[in-house]
Amino acid sequence: MKWTSALMLGAILAFVLPLAFGGTGGVWRHSWAGYGTIAPFDRSPGLLFSIPLFIGTSIAARMFFNWHRS
Repeated sequence: MKWTSALMLGAILAFVLPLAFGGTGGVWRHSWAGYGTIAPFDRSPGLLFSIPLFIGTSIAARMFFNWHRS
């Protein structure tokens, strides 16, 4: 897996998971998972981006698929 694919997968999960768990007023924001989660646009009703999830998923996907390929 190339870095661009891993980063895209990480970005998708970093947006989807916080929204799936309630957005700005949900469980995600008020638990330990909310650490490092930002609202990228000030006036957005519930859009969140999790920086630790983005970085972790990108690195894990890259490592897993490179290991799986060899």
